[in-house]
Amino acid sequence: MIYENSVFKPLEKVNLKEGEIVKLKIEIDRKEIVEKYAGILGEADEKELKEIEQKAQIQ
Repeated sequence: MIYENSVFKPLEKVNLKEGEIVKLKIEIDRKEIVEKYAGILGEADEKELKEIEQKAQIQ
């Protein structure tokens, strides 16, 4: 799904009736975020990265 001009648009055909109400769960592509911010904190081990991730999810 892509968000464009304030509208969510499916990337493939969906089997829904016009005006049907649906529930949408939004998940951010973590790979894109990691690539964007890779190295910003310098070198970090796995434990430090997990702690940062947990803190980010709490906020």
